[in-house]
Amino acid sequence: MTQALKIHTVVSGKSLTLSDLGAFEGKRVQVTVTEEDDQPVVPLPRRELGLLRGKLWVAEDFDAPLPDDLQRYFDGESD
Repeated sequence: MTQALKIHTVVSGKSLTLSDLGAFEGKRVQVTVTEEDDQPVVPLPRRELGLLRGKLWVAEDFDAPLPDDLQRYFDGESD
């Protein structure tokens, strides 16, 4: 059974109804709610790529299969 959340809210004094959201049908929508209207929206600074290059080490067998007992733990099986 598919579940849905129906929202009726007020945005900038205009009542927003479900029919207003028809343009977003079938699309992923992110809703952000904030109570502080005196704070400007500031974008996050871009991160520099390669900042940790040469500072991390990964074992040669990092992607090797796990031992059976550890794999069962990750799979949620109890002993």
